[in-house]
Amino acid sequence: MSIDSATESGTRARTRRAILDAAFQTLGRNSGASLGEIAAEAEVGRSTLHRYYPERADLLVALGQDALDKLGAALDRARPVDGPADAALRRMSHECFDLGPVLTLVFGDPHSLANQEFWDRLGTIDAPLITLIERGQQEGSIGCALQVRWIRRMLWWTLLTGWESFEHEGYSRTEALEAIDMTISGITRD
Repeated sequence: MSIDSATESGTRARTRRAILDAAFQTLGRNSGASLGEIAAEAEVGRSTLHRYYPERADLLVALGQDALDKLGAALDRARPVDGPADAALRRMSHECFDLGPVLTLVFGDPHSLANQEFWDRLGTIDAPLITLIERGQQEGSIGCALQVRWIRRMLWWTLLTGWESFEHEGYSRTEALEAIDMTISGITRD
């Protein structure tokens, strides 16, 4: 049974957050990681993890919801309806960059969070991105030769690639963001 986060005590909410954050990190490195590995990363006992998430599937559902909440908040902060579309795309990439562990799970190993409710909600969450791309094509700042869904997919993969370059290949945060911006500028017209 899930506990409503709004009614949790501070300690319970911090423990739940620690477990989710640890799960993003651990599963981002190894999608087959055990619940014991996640508990160790969260610095809680395995029995504590099971009190919050009795089964792996419960944890994955919670991770999916948390991932979508984070992506939605980042897209909102990017203000996709403000200013030229190409500038809004760059804002989006900068807002979403630090969600690397989330992007790794959602786009790097899409089967780990696979359930229809998750994918339906993702379509709703990134609907403003689709609208932004369409607006950019209409105003001429985003290449019209590519399909909107292709551009959307390319943007998420570019962000994931940037994060992985930062996390595993020695890129600085600035270098990774610059590489993302240069890639995005390839689909935009200045």
